[in-house]
Amino acid sequence: MTVREFLRVMWEGKYLLIGSVVLALAAAWVYADRKPEVFEATATVQINAVELGDSTSPAATTTSVDTDPGLVEAPGVLQVVAEGVAAGTDPKALAAQVSGAFDASTQVMAVTTTAGAPGDAVGLANAVASAYVDSLPGVIDDQIAEIDARRDALRGQLDAVDEQVKDKPKDPLAGAERSTIIDQYQTLSASRSTLESIVTPAQILTPATGSSAVVVGLPRASIVLLGALAGLAIGVGLALARRALDSRLRGRADAAAAAGVPVLAELYGVTRAAKSYRRTPVLPISSRVASPFTESIRELRTALHVAMQDREHAVVVVTATDPHAPRPFIAANLAASWAMSGRATVAVSGDLRRPDLEDLLPRPNGHGTDPDGLRPTQVPNLRFLALHDPTMDPADYLATDRVRTTVEAARDAGEVLVIDAPPVLAAADATILGAYADCVVLVATAGRTARSVLAEAAERLRINGVPLTGVALAGVKGDSRMVYASTYGEPAESDPSAVPDPVDDAAGTSGERPGTPGGGARPSAEDDASRGAPARDEAGPAQADTPPKPARPPAFPPTGVRVATVAAPPSAAQEPPTPAQVAPTIGRLLRTARSS
Repeated sequence: MTVREFLRVMWEGKYLLIGSVVLALAAAWVYADRKPEVFEATATVQINAVELGDSTSPAATTTSVDTDPGLVEAPGVLQVVAEGVAAGTDPKALAAQVSGAFDASTQVMAVTTTAGAPGDAVGLANAVASAYVDSLPGVIDDQIAEIDARRDALRGQLDAVDEQVKDKPKDPLAGAERSTIIDQYQTLSASRSTLESIVTPAQILTPATGSSAVVVGLPRASIVLLGALAGLAIGVGLALARRALDSRLRGRADAAAAAGVPVLAELYGVTRAAKSYRRTPVLPISSRVASPFTESIRELRTALHVAMQDREHAVVVVTATDPHAPRPFIAANLAASWAMSGRATVAVSGDLRRPDLEDLLPRPNGHGTDPDGLRPTQVPNLRFLALHDPTMDPADYLATDRVRTTVEAARDAGEVLVIDAPPVLAAADATILGAYADCVVLVATAGRTARSVLAEAAERLRINGVPLTGVALAGVKGDSRMVYASTYGEPAESDPSAVPDPVDDAAGTSGERPGTPGGGARPSAEDDASRGAPARDEAGPAQADTPPKPARPPAFPPTGVRVATVAAPPSAAQEPPTPAQVAPTIGRLLRTARSS
């Protein structure tokens, strides 16, 4: 996983991160607030020692009282402390509050105690140190008694060896053993004499004071910080686990692997484009405003054009995996994209249960339905056909010969027929309409459609012999590279020569004029010729009755794109412009005003 992918996973699981950190901070704060403070105090005791022999001799030894740290916690010491300072306290309970540590290099015993208040810890440390010092003479007596017992044992061993030497005077082992026993006996005797000479075994070197008492454990700020770090770690783990358990599509690779077909295009900014359409309402593809969404639609159109293999009449069915996919909006823009490329296009509303496509492609003002059942739309070269029969079930109606004949007639009436079909898994309509198609596009939504759902939808189409061409993946978030690609070639706002004249735009004398039936600005005569539309005389309505001049094909038409000559209706000059027609011009005027 790259850093970019990791950051994206963290952003998707941001609520888990925030919740984990907040809960951990709250728990740490409550713990730090309720945790009782424990103070620690230390008193030091100097142990006195006596050297045996010459201090400069290597054989010199040091003798002192027993320095076992466990003697600090001895029952006798704690009993004295319990009867004195900690009256009524069990000596066993005091053992958990007392500890000792001996430093052999300095002959210092450190007595450390803990308590709930600084004064209690200091008093307990000094009391234990004093009781420990008072108990050391008794410890010396115990050491002397132990030495006497060992001397008595050596004396018995020596008597036995003497008997052996009498029997075998020349036995070397017996002589050596006798010498060893005598040396040990003499050493013990010297140690006993030294211990008896120690008048003061130890004294308190540094008593505990109030300033030396410190708080045991972490301070409140450190506890809260550790809680925040723990919450962050838990949140990261939950976000990664959520990603690992998430079965939804995450990108092109997931969609291609699940469907078993290539991803024809990643559709960027579909939600933003749909919101823009609801405000204008103008289809983004017909507004001449470049955006990541419009470039994605053109990429999808190009991929399907390659799959058509230059058919004169092609049928494209747009369906989806689930009802939540923005299928009608994508189908409408795809059909408009083909129409604006100069190809006669027919959009068919094949979703009889939710005919949303008809609302996305409204009719121009004053236009009715042609005798063949097709009606024009506000997009040039694009006509609309609605399949509807309220007396029959939608699936049964779509399977009739009447629908097949209607689709074939609409196919012959245009170069590209785009059919908006219901979701594959919602009804059998998509598989029925797919039988009429040359190409089928399956729309899925990244971050919402499950891999298993996409795989099941693609498998159902394949089982029914539907020519599934590929997947259109919506819900993909764009980045700076996609924005750059969609705006490449646009004039810079800082270039005065690239800014259109607002007076010309308002007067209708620039390259684009309002009032074009088809949602968007009216192109100039040269643009009309390049798009295959009839040229309009500059004289205005007075010459509207003159027959249109034949369109001049573009000098360099796109490869595989057919240029159609479509005559404008005679009454188009007298029609008032629709909001969809004047919206692009208003947008240019606003951009010009901002740049100036």
